[in-house]
Amino acid sequence: MTTLIKKVALVTGAATGIGRAIAIRLAKDGIAVAVNYVGDSKQADEVINEIKQAGGTAVAFEANVSVVSEIVQLFDDVSSEFGGIDIVVANAGIAVMGIPIIDVTEADFDRINAVNYKGTYFVLQQAAKQVKNGGRIIQISSTSSLYPAAGLGIYAPSKAAGKVITEILAQELGHRQISVNSVFPGPTRTPLMQKEVSKEEMERITQNMNLGRMGEPEDIANVVAFLAGSDGAWINGQQIIANGGGRI
Repeated sequence: MTTLIKKVALVTGAATGIGRAIAIRLAKDGIAVAVNYVGDSKQADEVINEIKQAGGTAVAFEANVSVVSEIVQLFDDVSSEFGGIDIVVANAGIAVMGIPIIDVTEADFDRINAVNYKGTYFVLQQAAKQVKNGGRIIQISSTSSLYPAAGLGIYAPSKAAGKVITEILAQELGHRQISVNSVFPGPTRTPLMQKEVSKEEMERITQNMNLGRMGEPEDIANVVAFLAGSDGAWINGQQIIANGGGRI
């Protein structure tokens, strides 16, 4: 296990799913975690309690990443609470699947891109401004943007933008020794996926996975922990595909 002592990580969308697993894993590695959430605080409180019961440090921060002023305030609040930020994991995202492009409405487009594109863009912008020299920025994308399929015409493009942003930031922040990478989870058993995908489709996906199972949030958290730790220091400007080898 790679251990980071006295580091601070901000994880957006950390109250559930992949973000939750990332927050818990980073805390296990000795990192103080800012758990970002929006809306109901119950799930965020559960994450905080789990981390604290295991001896870790975590504080919840509410902010809607689709609103730039709230992103700015989030970063300021985390920096004020912990004295700075070493690691940012831009994880917050929403999904709408199974809608053909011909049926996508302007409201669908605006809602998805407000979080997945705009939110990611400005979270990464603030990370570039506030992460300490030598820090890490990690963006959570999706293999749906690499292997697009019918019905993903609104979701996949919104997740593809993060790849380009991280590649550019990796070049712009290299002189500060800040590494910037994207992680592309494949199908992962999260509450969001279970809500959007039918049981029959979940079974079909599982049958097409090379390792015979879907990913779990902890699988993705382990990759993020590697990139955030000292062993991942030489990886920069990369897209890490974490999908068990499946092309889904």
